[in-house]
Amino acid sequence: MSKKLTSILLLFSVFIGFLLWGLSMLTSTLALPPKDRDGEAIVYAILILICSLVALVAILKLPYKNQSENH
Repeated sequence: MSKKLTSILLLFSVFIGFLLWGLSMLTSTLALPPKDRDGEAIVYAILILICSLVALVAILKLPYKNQSENH
């Protein structure tokens, strides 16, 4: 397996994992009654979602080989 494919698969798994973790944490915190909500958990969930976006940007910024070079 090439290094590029390995990088894409690992970054994609990090993106999906952090996205699901952050969304589930945020929705479970916001589902609580207002008096039981923890502001720290909401901020932590937003930081996890930002980490997932960083992984997505890293996937998009990976260098791709131009298809016209092969012909």
